[in-house]
Amino acid sequence: MRAEPLRVVFVAAVFFAMIAGDLLADPNKPQIQAASAAPSAPGQVQSGVYGFSGAIKGESSLSGVMGECIWIYDSENAKQVAKGDCDQGNFRVPLTPGQYVVRGPGGNQKIDVKPHKWVKIRSLVTLPGNL
Repeated sequence: MRAEPLRVVFVAAVFFAMIAGDLLADPNKPQIQAASAAPSAPGQVQSGVYGFSGAIKGESSLSGVMGECIWIYDSENAKQVAKGDCDQGNFRVPLTPGQYVVRGPGGNQKIDVKPHKWVKIRSLVTLPGNL
């Protein structure tokens, strides 16, 4: 097999393993709450990350994730600090300013959130043409 199809299969396997791990999580372990869609009251976080999470097949066929789709970790990529839910691939996660690692179907992405700014990302896994 060529290296690219193996990479795609590996990335897809990691993505689905992350989802399965959350579904089989220890019920006694403290759960991290999903971040709200948008701040509503003064004094709440006015910065964060937003974008699209899902898969791309072929040149332009996008398929967005529904439900939990993005996981936010501290700058060392060690501790989960938030998670986001997608609605047809679209997500928005308020975050205080700082450096984070965003985990999603497209792999890990380092981001730097500035005060009163939103970072836009796309987290896509590329599917082989016959799936």
